Amino acid sequence: MKVTPIAHGLDLLASDLVRSPGLHASTIYGDLYKELEPARYNRGSGPDPVRMCLGTAWEKHFEYLLHKAGIPVERPGEFMSLGGWALSPDLVIFNGHTAIGEIKLTWMSSRDMPRSPTNGFPPRFDKYLLQIQDGCNAIETSHARLYVYFVNGTNKPPAPELLCWDLEFSARELKEAFDTMVNHAKSKGMR
Repeated sequence: MKVTPIAHGLDLLASDLVRSPGLHASTIYGDLYKELEPARYNRGSGPDPVRMCLGTAWEKHFEYLLHKAGIPVERPGEFMSLGGWALSPDLVIFNGHTAIGEIKLTWMSSRDMPRSPTNGFPPRFDKYLLQIQDGCNAIETSHARLYVYFVNGTNKPPAPELLCWDLEFSARELKEAFDTMVNHAKSKGMR
């Protein structure tokens, strides 16, 4: 047998996602968290294309699973926030009340994640929560659902784990999230 490695030549960041021109929420919270947690968010030359592909594939498959289970969800496309930036939540869920839905795939450990009712997440989830709160503000709801696939689970032993949470934010939390986005965008000359 003769084995010859070859380059695949694929653009792993190719997407059919259409983004409007102008400022996007991900630009604001991405830049904010590069400042708040530079060791975590300011590494290398950007996102890992292979991990991004896996995340996108998981989102598409998970959306299929939700539809197959009869859960009323829709991938809404792009919204404009009251702050003047575009955002694209993963889902809008219609299940008793309208909620933002967010689907994540991560290599972070699930070890300290909530497993019973509580009032918060570990701080390493702050960026996800700001993203979700921004979506809630855009569609004027205080409800959200977060689905996270932890590739390695608790890491003891490494085993995949899917966890889900319903979230309900206070008006104060949503206002603080909006103000954080506005203030960071202004301070960086983004708007």
